[in-house]
Amino acid sequence: MKKKKKRFIVLASFYILLIVSCFIVITAFGSTYRLRTSVGFSENAEIKSLSVKYSNDNILEYTGYGFDDVPWADKELVIDFKSAGSGKTDVTVIYNNENSDEDTSYHEHVYSFHVNSFGTIIENTKGTNFTAYRYVIFAVFAFLIVTIAVMAWSFIESMRKAQFSYYMIAYGGLGLFSAALLTFLIYKFMNNVITSMYEFIYTVGGIGDEFVLVMTPLMLFMAVAVSISNIWLMKNEGFRPVNGLGIAISVLWLAGTLITTRIINLNPSILDRKIINIFIFILIYILCYFECMLISTIVCAAMASKYKPALNKDYIIILGCAIRNDGSLTPLLKARTDTAVDFEKAQYEKTGKHAVFVPSGGQGDDEIISESEAMERYLTETGIPASQILREDKSVNTYQNFKFSKEIIDNSNKENKDINIAFASTNYHIFRGYILSKKLGFYAQGISAKTKWYFFPNAFIREFIGLLVDKKWYHLLFIIVIILSFFSL
Repeated sequence: MKKKKKRFIVLASFYILLIVSCFIVITAFGSTYRLRTSVGFSENAEIKSLSVKYSNDNILEYTGYGFDDVPWADKELVIDFKSAGSGKTDVTVIYNNENSDEDTSYHEHVYSFHVNSFGTIIENTKGTNFTAYRYVIFAVFAFLIVTIAVMAWSFIESMRKAQFSYYMIAYGGLGLFSAALLTFLIYKFMNNVITSMYEFIYTVGGIGDEFVLVMTPLMLFMAVAVSISNIWLMKNEGFRPVNGLGIAISVLWLAGTLITTRIINLNPSILDRKIINIFIFILIYILCYFECMLISTIVCAAMASKYKPALNKDYIIILGCAIRNDGSLTPLLKARTDTAVDFEKAQYEKTGKHAVFVPSGGQGDDEIISESEAMERYLTETGIPASQILREDKSVNTYQNFKFSKEIIDNSNKENKDINIAFASTNYHIFRGYILSKKLGFYAQGISAKTKWYFFPNAFIREFIGLLVDKKWYHLLFIIVIILSFFSL
């Protein structure tokens, strides 16, 4: 935990350093500015005369003009300024161009500027722009690269140590989100799409749209698959709200995608078009973020179910579930118990070390005996001696399974030795087991039992919702950052 905190303190320090360095560079080089007028000329065209007028004097000083090569014309008119004070001013550029068509008419273009108290010239014609915009873009690249590196490092470390948790999902989701954003940005930058700060800003907004478009086939497939599994689950296990979570999430995703891809058009008469675009960009990035988190949830849950614990366990908790009317085990519970027995046998054959079984589960209103007693009988029938079984028969849910089983294990561990604990459950339930054991302050590794396919998709959705609820303040903070970022542009 200390290593994790140190890592994120270093990350936060790096972010602060980037912000401070951006401020210093912008201030140091921002007193001069080259205005890209977006006025194109043919190769032989010339300026016959050019004048500059200001709505407020003593703020900017005109220092000359020239031409730059651009992909959309033979050349673009550019005008140089330096700061002379602070405040806001509109600049009117009046020129008379002379070209091969003998067109000598006058043209006027108006540009908006703001010079801050540090003497930095900021153009606000199409959006924020200033001299050192490239440094800011490179700082954003550095921000994303370091974020990806730290998230990948944390994710791999969690996987290596089998520390499956909501933090691991967050590492994977945020890393994927940052990697997608960086990939799109570098591609646009290398293809000269970004030649100013406001182009960078609008490129960032457009990237979210492209990401949603790229992800739509995969997300649509997942939505259909989850919905079908939910229908099958309700058909076989009965209707419960929890069994329809996948359908609910699919509907929300579809609605968000329809809005962000503008299939559903917002009425521009309701709000200013700029506000609508900002709203859509924010919604797009929130949708992208949660799509990445959902993908990370699926990956982490699948990895947890496939992980093979080390053969060094002292105790194996078997998580209970419903039993049959005659007190025998259902196929689901039998699979969990058999998996625990097989693991213990493999451990003994390899290391000579036995593990103690802790069958866990109380008696339901419709059950003739407790789930733990049913499991204990089955274990005894398979040849496990009674001395190797510690029954926990008070729990009524998974949280209590872990809580009461750990209390029994602690009471059994008279010498307070360091012990290794495993828990046996169905594959779709393994990730939740890691989460709950961690919440109760101990570490246990999951032994996965196979089950019917239609349980798994809904388990992904449950863990995804669990992530949103458990780390709600982190997600809320990230959403606030997205909102503030777009409204500050």
